[in-house]
Amino acid sequence: MNIYLIRHGEAEHNVDKTVMSHTHDSQHSLTELGHKQAQVTAEFFKNIVSAKTVLYSSPYLRTMQTAKAIYSLLPETVPFYENPLIREWELGNLYDFADRPPEKKKEFKAAGQFYFRFQNGESLADVYLRATMFMHTIVERVRKQQRYENIVIVTHAAFIHMLLTFLMNWPIEDLKNFKPVENASVIKINEVDGDYQFEKIFVPVVEN
Repeated sequence: MNIYLIRHGEAEHNVDKTVMSHTHDSQHSLTELGHKQAQVTAEFFKNIVSAKTVLYSSPYLRTMQTAKAIYSLLPETVPFYENPLIREWELGNLYDFADRPPEKKKEFKAAGQFYFRFQNGESLADVYLRATMFMHTIVERVRKQQRYENIVIVTHAAFIHMLLTFLMNWPIEDLKNFKPVENASVIKINEVDGDYQFEKIFVPVVEN
């Protein structure tokens, strides 16, 4: 079974982080460019998966918009589900990047990127746990059912990083070396001789 990880298209907070201080992260919409990216990725994707495909999306607005663009070009028999386990890394209910007091910066430095938990939010360790839960509860169930050849997951960069960290057994110290996950890009994961392998197979190129 092939696993495809797709990051959402460009969203409002990707170009203006101040929106996070007054609009909850789950409500950030795709930009005009983000919609175009989602459509280009959908056009690419319709040619590489069969009808034996199941689609999962984070319930956040930007991921649902991206997933619906992809879903619209897939066979009508493909199931489409929301799943909150694959939501974005929660930085708090409303997060202001301009308001980070010295004590929080000190705490972040002491805990490190992986273990620091944001107020009313999560640490990356929490996201890692969600990634393992999704693999063990959803992906393994789909695999055992043997009904689908492909599972498509429309999600967020932090979740993709943590899922790959889990599957590839990467050391936590390697977090600082993570390469960016471009908006609406596609990563393919498959299992070869008991080990997972991954490859970025598509990055949309769209003129803004």
